[in-house]
Amino acid sequence: MPSPVRRAALIAGGLALSLVGAGVSAAALTTAEAEKRAKLDGNDISGLRVNIDGAGQPRTMLIGLTTPDGAALKTYCVEINVAIDRDHPEMEEVPWDQYPDPESPFHENRDYVNWILHHSYPAVSLDDIEDAVGYNFRDGLSEQEAITATQAAIWHFSDGVDLARRDVTPGNPQSGPDVRALYNYLTGENNEGLTEQPAPELALTPAELSGEPGSLIGPFEVSTTAESARLSAVLPDGVGLVDDEAAPVGDDVTDGAQLFVDVPDGTDDGSGSVHLEASATLSLGRLFVGSDYDNNETQSLILAASENTDLQVSGEVSWTTPTETPEPTETPEPTETPTETPEPTETPEPTDTPTETPEPTETPEPTETPTGTPEPTTPPEDEDEDEDEEDEDEQLPDTGLASGALLTAGLVALAGGLGLAGFAAAGRNGRS
Repeated sequence: MPSPVRRAALIAGGLALSLVGAGVSAAALTTAEAEKRAKLDGNDISGLRVNIDGAGQPRTMLIGLTTPDGAALKTYCVEINVAIDRDHPEMEEVPWDQYPDPESPFHENRDYVNWILHHSYPAVSLDDIEDAVGYNFRDGLSEQEAITATQAAIWHFSDGVDLARRDVTPGNPQSGPDVRALYNYLTGENNEGLTEQPAPELALTPAELSGEPGSLIGPFEVSTTAESARLSAVLPDGVGLVDDEAAPVGDDVTDGAQLFVDVPDGTDDGSGSVHLEASATLSLGRLFVGSDYDNNETQSLILAASENTDLQVSGEVSWTTPTETPEPTETPEPTETPTETPEPTETPEPTDTPTETPEPTETPEPTETPTGTPEPTTPPEDEDEDEDEEDEDEQLPDTGLASGALLTAGLVALAGGLGLAGFAAAGRNGRS
């Protein structure tokens, strides 16, 4: 079964889902927790003066507080450099995150401080501490030695200071070894930290609910470390408290109970409240700070022991008839006129028109025109020359045709040329 603080977180998460599903509003889904106040009362239990490196020789003690109903609380200091202001004794309990110095080592080491509170004096008896430490204490571990070692170990984590190696307990040297032994145990490897914050002694989740007539509004979830809590309510006539089966609830409820507010249909708009009272021991590790710390600093304290104290907590509920909202006129959806998309025109594929390559034109071979080389006209020779030539001819050897034959051939060629010229002239005359 989960611890009360873990179960309270599960409750909040589960309620968030169930309330949303039921149409019920839970304002920010916060938890209403019993307010815890106390005053410095001077009923302190003294330890020994201790030698702290860098912090002098402060006196240790279990510091006494008293709740409004007279319950006695015992606390240790978690702020070594701030003095107790007896002129402003009012203290109030706050979550660990609201420790007043944001730069203090307390924030990162508070799990180890919490472990010490649950494993040392006064939460654990002196005999049980001796057995856990396994050290041969001189004449046994005394209350003063236990308080001294426990406070020094807490300061080690809350303020980052260390117990001196020598003269541990000035003025009481015989107690030094015992204090050192317990200090080493509380700050050593056995201290693995205790992460759970103190459980709520009495709480309602959520702090506020709202709904409408004609429904069960809820649930409120009860968290308490007490055996039971007394239940009461301030509600109009006709409106009552029921359990998760819609049955009326009695005057006492236990941890985990679910409470619903039954608002009949037709009930006028209104509101009410639910109240719980219980007597419970406050959880170890509760952090108390000065009620007016910003204006009057006083030493912050952490709870080490508690008597039963009376606690009260309340939750608020309201209901409202919803205003009928006329249904909106439906706007007809416009008729979609489909636009015909013309089919795409097929683009004809281009016809391959072959380009005829012209055959190469044959270049006519040139007609050979024979050039007639007219033979030279031999001018008439003088008879004397003829005779001389004849004489020469007679002297030369005959190597070809006779000269007469050559002459005859020349005459024939000359006559042929004249005949052609006359034939051409006659043709022109005939066309004219």
